[in-house]
Amino acid sequence: MKRKPVLFFYSVLLLSLCVWQAVAISYVPPVKNYSVNDYNAGNQNWAVAQGKDGLIYVGNNRGLLQFDGVRWRLHKLPNNNAVRSIYIDSNERIYVGSFEEFGFFEIDDKGLLSYTSLKDSVSGYRFNNDEIWTISNFQNKIYFQSFTSYFVYDGTTVKNGETDFWPLYFFSFGKDLYAQIVNKGFYKHNGTGFEELFPRTSINNDDVVAVLPYNQALLLVTVMNGLFLYEEGTVFPWKTPAGEWLKTTIANRAVMMADSTYVIGTISNGLIAFDRQGNVLWKINRKNRLINNTVLGLFPDSEDNLWVALDNGISQIQVSSPVHYADFPGVDFGMVHDLVKDNGDFYLATNQGVYYLTGNDGTPKMIHDSEGQSWYISKEDRQLFVGHNKGLLILENGKAVRLPGYRGAGGTVLRKCVIHGQEILLQASYSTLSVFVKKNEKWEFSHEVKGFGNLIKAFEVDFSGNIWASHMHKGLYRLQLDNSLREVKEIEYIGKLSPQSRDGILNVMQLRGRIVLTDGQKFYTYDDMSRKIIPYERMNKYYPNLAGTYRIVAADNDNYWFVTGSEYALLAYDGGDLTMQMRFPFSMIDNPPIEGRGNVYVDRMGETYLCLNGGFAVLSAKNKIRNQEERKLSISSVKATTRDKKKSILLLREQTEPVKINYAFNNITFDFAYPNYTQTFSSSINYWLEGFENEWNDNPSDFTKNYSNLPYGSYVLHAKVYNSEGREMSDLSYPFTISPPFYRSAYAYLFYFVLIVCLLVLLIRIYVNWELSHEKKRAAEQHRLQEEQLKAQEQQIIRLEKEKLEDELTYKSKELASATLSVISHNEFLEQLKAEVQSQKLTGSYSKGFFDKLIRMINDNITKEGDWTVFQANFDRIHEKFFVKLKNRYSDLTPGDLRLCALLRLNMPTKDMAGILNLSVRGVEAARYRLRKKLNLTEGESLTSFLITFE
Repeated sequence: MKRKPVLFFYSVLLLSLCVWQAVAISYVPPVKNYSVNDYNAGNQNWAVAQGKDGLIYVGNNRGLLQFDGVRWRLHKLPNNNAVRSIYIDSNERIYVGSFEEFGFFEIDDKGLLSYTSLKDSVSGYRFNNDEIWTISNFQNKIYFQSFTSYFVYDGTTVKNGETDFWPLYFFSFGKDLYAQIVNKGFYKHNGTGFEELFPRTSINNDDVVAVLPYNQALLLVTVMNGLFLYEEGTVFPWKTPAGEWLKTTIANRAVMMADSTYVIGTISNGLIAFDRQGNVLWKINRKNRLINNTVLGLFPDSEDNLWVALDNGISQIQVSSPVHYADFPGVDFGMVHDLVKDNGDFYLATNQGVYYLTGNDGTPKMIHDSEGQSWYISKEDRQLFVGHNKGLLILENGKAVRLPGYRGAGGTVLRKCVIHGQEILLQASYSTLSVFVKKNEKWEFSHEVKGFGNLIKAFEVDFSGNIWASHMHKGLYRLQLDNSLREVKEIEYIGKLSPQSRDGILNVMQLRGRIVLTDGQKFYTYDDMSRKIIPYERMNKYYPNLAGTYRIVAADNDNYWFVTGSEYALLAYDGGDLTMQMRFPFSMIDNPPIEGRGNVYVDRMGETYLCLNGGFAVLSAKNKIRNQEERKLSISSVKATTRDKKKSILLLREQTEPVKINYAFNNITFDFAYPNYTQTFSSSINYWLEGFENEWNDNPSDFTKNYSNLPYGSYVLHAKVYNSEGREMSDLSYPFTISPPFYRSAYAYLFYFVLIVCLLVLLIRIYVNWELSHEKKRAAEQHRLQEEQLKAQEQQIIRLEKEKLEDELTYKSKELASATLSVISHNEFLEQLKAEVQSQKLTGSYSKGFFDKLIRMINDNITKEGDWTVFQANFDRIHEKFFVKLKNRYSDLTPGDLRLCALLRLNMPTKDMAGILNLSVRGVEAARYRLRKKLNLTEGESLTSFLITFE
């Protein structure tokens, strides 16, 4: 892929660096401040260091702070005192010094820091308010320095240093160790002890607070007497603007950055930076971004960011950032809509008016008669035009004046263009289009275009002369002017760019002669062949996140700035394709522009300026070609938690085999670290949990990922980190396995198998027993049924036999009763006969012997009284003790009454009863009457019915 356009752009910027540095305007790098509310520890911070993994460590009043770019963690010492000094060796041991305490932290496989104290290893020394202020590495030994002594640790033992030796500071420089002694001179360690290099009087009885490299010499920073150089045994002042300024304050710490910029921290005036010639580059204090003015520690990290430990808070100075801010303490320009650089001087169009900054003193001044809203400023040939609420203004002789003849108001955009072969200036305003033509080498107002009046915020003119005008609030217009350029002959209104688009603002721009349109969702372009608006497929495919672009500014023929509502992005043509060069999200820029008002200005030398809310920024050419340091994405910690969150465990951060996690701890939280402290290189991270998710999940800024209630199984967590340009910077994978719950484990399955077998056996036994019992019950039931059947049959037989017997008995009883009655009747007849014979005997007709014989024969055949008794007994059997029951209830019944009752129950006719009872019919009726009285029957009751139903 060709890089020529980009390299050319950078080379132009590099050539312009000298111009930028010569301007009196001060440009300061971005500052990121961290307050107590951010890191949640003590106010004061004393020292800063960085590990190989990129993590930042800060000595704080409450302990050791650890920062990975997202999270702050506090690690306390056993004595809970402040950490005054930090040093990290090649083995990633973090040595710390405190009040009467020193030792080291080490990070374990789970991401925890464990502390080992070295204080108790010192023999023969009594601590007396000793605080360890510096830690140095000299000859592979660690030196812990306090104001009254020092201690040397060789990895095994700790020894006390020289007696009667009170060091103020130790300075580890290259392979040497230097010391500033309290109220004495400057010393150097010779391998066995310290020896003096020069006396205190050589630096005006001052103390050295920092030693920095300067060619072959040492640059010495003193507390109150500025800068000195030490070379070949000679000390002399380094008289520079920076050194003179330092004499007015109290220096406390100093470092040299990777680009040889020197930075000195003071006790009350913040920071000052200067180059190798001693020229001041910038000053940062509370007036212009620093959170506190008292600098207690300085540290340049691996990306050349400067970390500042302050008396109240922590600041990060992004010295290497390509963005530097124009510094005008106490001046608020408001929103800068546009700017122009003319012969080293700056003109700023703001919402307050037009400001003028000379290249000599950099003091902003409001141009007379320019007060009010200014939308743009443009230099066309030798004239400076300003689009203002008042109309179109021209800047001349330090004043803003109206262009003769022009009476329009609210100029919003001005373009030099060619329409119908005529070169003109065309301006849009709140209501009209105005045409300006060049006369006598100057642009003059010509006329207003008729036939169109709308609130236009931007427009572009294509090579066919079409004017594409974007309305301030709704849609856009395509206009065609007549040949005289005085009237609109054709108007096409476009409310939306596709059926799916929302009605509203449409943006129009030009890219390498092509009209480009956006609706906030997609890019579109005008196809000259079909004369239709079509999707701009290449931009939509590769840069869909730039679909909100509302302004494109050409840096040169191959590099273009895209301005959206949330970022500035530089794209370059390279081999026919647009490639992303750099991005500046507004979230990473101090005082970003108001949405929809961002703008970029590129001067003739290729220097780029970004318009901001309250000022402007410049892109530093020397830092622009610096690439973001590629770090390794790592895992800070892996925590497994129970569902109720009452218990948690830390897991190994790195391993070759999958980590096994108990199912009870199936809530997994991953904390990632990708130390990125440069604002202009933002990072985003994507996750994919293989075995649980089907696709990558975008998580732009949150470097913590939680998975709750994961089912058992094997997983691999994949993570990738991308920079702001979408390039993958690093990735990692973390395999782990969540063991099945007990009820899904192998032992559980074995238990289930045994249990199932036992249950089957038990069920079989229960079934067999049930079957046997059921069979027994069935047999018993069958036997019972058989017995019942037999019994029923027997009872049936008995009943039938009984019925038969009863029937026979009844029949025979009836026969007997009938026979008895017949006998009774016969006896009655014989009695009558006997009586008749006896009467005949008395007559004397027959012999006495004959009659005796005949009477004897009749006597032998007459049934006796017992015949009624037999009848009564048989009648009781047939009629269930009828006589007994009747006699029991009615005791005054006579035998004759009972006979009559029996005959009535048999429902015999009265005549038959008279014959049987040997009574007349009248006698029977009288007997019936007497019987009714005895039975207490009422007049209406039937005697016969009563006796038939009597029970």
